[in-house]
Parts: sequence; C-alpha cells; structure tokens
Amino acid sequence: MQNDDMKVVTVMTRKGGAGKTTLMQAITSAAVKDGKRCLVLDADPQQALYRWFHRVGIDNPLVRVQQLEFSTELEEVIEKAWQEGETDLVFVDTQGAAGAWADDLAASSDYLVVPMKLAEKDLSITKDTYNWYVGLQDRTDDPSALPSLRILFADVPTKTTIAQQQIEEEALKIFPIMDNYFMHRNQHLDADAQGFLHDIAEMRRASRYGYLRTHAKYFDEAVEEAQDILKEILGDA
Repeated sequence: MQNDDMKVVTVMTRKGGAGKTTLMQAITSAAVKDGKRCLVLDADPQQALYRWFHRVGIDNPLVRVQQLEFSTELEEVIEKAWQEGETDLVFVDTQGAAGAWADDLAASSDYLVVPMKLAEKDLSITKDTYNWYVGLQDRTDDPSALPSLRILFADVPTKTTIAQQQIEEEALKIFPIMDNYFMHRNQHLDADAQGFLHDIAEMRRASRYGYLRTHAKYFDEAVEEAQDILKEILGDA
C-alpha cells in the first residue's frame, strides 16, 4: 500500500567536508530511535555513508541503505519506495560539488538541508548553494512546488571565536537559518566507529564499567539534538 506520508530529506552543499555525512548519521539515528522506517540513499561518489553502514555492521529492520550512482535514478527509487509503502523517511546524501544533478535532487525532494560550518570559505560556498536555489525558483514554472531549503549551522563549537560570531551574524542576515544548531560533539566520532548514537548510548548504559555508564548521557544528548533538528526539518518542531 502506498505511503502518502513518506518524506524525502536531501542534505546538500557545494563543498566537501561540511559535515553532510555526520549529519546524516545523526538524523538517521534519531529517526530510527523514533521508530521511523528509513531508506538511506548515498549519492556521493565517495560512498562514505554507504561504507559506514557496512563497516560498523548496522543491522536494523527499520533502516536500509542503498548506493545511488546517478541522481537521475532518485525519482525511480523514491517512486518504488512510495509504492511499496514500507518507508516513512528517505534520506539522501549528496556529493560536495556543483552540477546539474542538484536540479534532479530538488525535483524529487521534500526538504533540502545545507550544513554550514562557521568558516569564511563555508559561508562563500553556502552563498553559491543558496543562489542556485534562488535561480531554481526563477526558472521553474511552479516555485511553490519546490522543496524548502534551510541552512543548518554545523560542527558548532561550544565557545565560538569573534570571527565565527561575525560569520554567524552575516549568515543570519542572508539565509533561512534553522533554529537548532548541529554542535561539535566527540560522540559523533564514536558513532563513526561504532554505529548509531542511540545504540551506543544503550551499550554504555548496560556496561559493567561505571565510567562508561556515566557517558551514556552524552550520547542521549546527541540523539536528542538530532531529534530536534529532524523535527524542525519536517516542520514538527
């Protein structure tokens, strides 16, 4: 049976190293923890997300991952998932480069999220991505049918420098910025080595070692942050 409530979230930017894959790992963990059935599509030629799933051995019936060699395949894959009715959320990780593929991705997505670090080069590249979106609105017949685009401050340190604060202020004037920030957390490094954040939290909580049990709360906080980000993306916040 078709699932008319299925949504497609695409994380994109024209710069590599902006934290796309880390964000995808986190919000997928949040979605799975919430009981959502997820299809993760890796359209980045480096296949970092796809390789991560298999490297850490994620085996959960709520999530499946698939390589996507060409962006033109996205519409067919999404149509199939919709027809089968067994997917609530489709997450799409993309390549950190410019290209016509971006138009194809936008046409098949419900939400576009652009992670941006508080650095001058990231601000510049985010401007390019945002200008592409504005241009897409101008050249489409029905701009209201386009997915929403939001900028997410990513890898944000607890204490920002004056330069980072200035970049933040400038970005807030230019872009539609999400209320929630994706903070820098060491727990994301552990997730890259071990798997979903919420699974690590449970493993730490069940550990025989007291110091590991005390660390579980930090993974819980990381998951809660990702849940808040995902809710805001989907308009549920």
